[in-house]
Amino acid sequence: MLFTYQYIEHDIEKLQEYLDFLFNEVWLTAVGEFEADKLDGNPYLKQIYIDFGNIDYDPSSAKKNEKGKSAYFFNSSIERIYDEFSSIDDDVFKEELREYYVANNNIESLCSDKTKLPISYADIKGKYPELEKLLSNFYKKLYGSESPFNLDAFGQLTKKLLPSHYEDFMEINDDEICPFCGILPIKGNNHSYREAYDHYLPKGLYPFNALNFKNLVPMCHECNSTYKLTEDPIYEDYKKIDPLKKEEYRQLAFYPYSNNHPQIDIEIDLKSSDIDNLEPDDIDIKLESNGHDEQIESWKRVFGIEERYLAILCAKHGGKEWFADVYDHFENAKVLSDIQKADEYYHKVIRATTRNDCDAEMILKRKFLEKCRSNGLLPGIESLKDKKGCLSVLTFGLS
Repeated sequence: MLFTYQYIEHDIEKLQEYLDFLFNEVWLTAVGEFEADKLDGNPYLKQIYIDFGNIDYDPSSAKKNEKGKSAYFFNSSIERIYDEFSSIDDDVFKEELREYYVANNNIESLCSDKTKLPISYADIKGKYPELEKLLSNFYKKLYGSESPFNLDAFGQLTKKLLPSHYEDFMEINDDEICPFCGILPIKGNNHSYREAYDHYLPKGLYPFNALNFKNLVPMCHECNSTYKLTEDPIYEDYKKIDPLKKEEYRQLAFYPYSNNHPQIDIEIDLKSSDIDNLEPDDIDIKLESNGHDEQIESWKRVFGIEERYLAILCAKHGGKEWFADVYDHFENAKVLSDIQKADEYYHKVIRATTRNDCDAEMILKRKFLEKCRSNGLLPGIESLKDKKGCLSVLTFGLS
């Protein structure tokens, strides 16, 4: 990614605190049958559980009662997962699971340290399939329209907490450019809609972090719904790897909230002088950052960065238009300003692309025009005399 977000503290994090309590203080210590007193360590959550139990709801009824359904789902999930843990006589497994719970929620560590291994639903299923089924059913529904956290007792996740978090988030992260591609805008606080949050480490693959906002990041629709989808930044294809050799397949990835994100260098090499008919195969593009090769590869793989950048360079209103505009607009600049030489106008265009290093199109434009010039495709004023708008001369001079 070109740059990172700044993480913010927000009331929405209390939802993860409820989940931390349930997992560590209730389920992992499960003995005997579940009773409300098992929630004494969190009086507020205990009261919610009691109140939910008083809501009239019959799961076998066809009558719609969304509030009752969500309340029943939350309470019954707590009880069933508790009962399953209580039936497992394997303290070693439980202690390992406690450590994995911490690991799966330390997103920064998983991105930056390949010795840190997450646990997947498939890993749990291999040992305790019924436990995996219950955990999967619970955690995968915590974020979205079916989440019990949408109820009033939890502050209405979708209707109130998320919009509030997004507004506070965008107040601080106000570049309004998607950091994962640097191409498309991110809706800011002047919009009536917001971008979707993406689970950076897929919630369908890894348990326990579905409501961890260090794993939830606003992302443009193209990055989220076209390219990333369920791609995993730290494994190329987790489902196909040998579970006994997970260490060998681990990849480093950029952490979306890092305070020390490296500078990304973009270099372009043109293999053709026919700019009007430029195609992706005519361009080599290199994305580099000293000492961060794996993170770059993960970024390119997950978000299709090379394909998308090359498409911009070859687009009618991308690289081809940038190239033509240096000529077309130079004549206008001579009339409207004191610019009299093509080189002066070229440098003015280049300077305009340096205003925002978060904007990938501006970076690509600068690198593209610089390469055109170094290859002799942007000659000086002498070559432009009486050539107003004539693109036929632009294909000369490529070494």
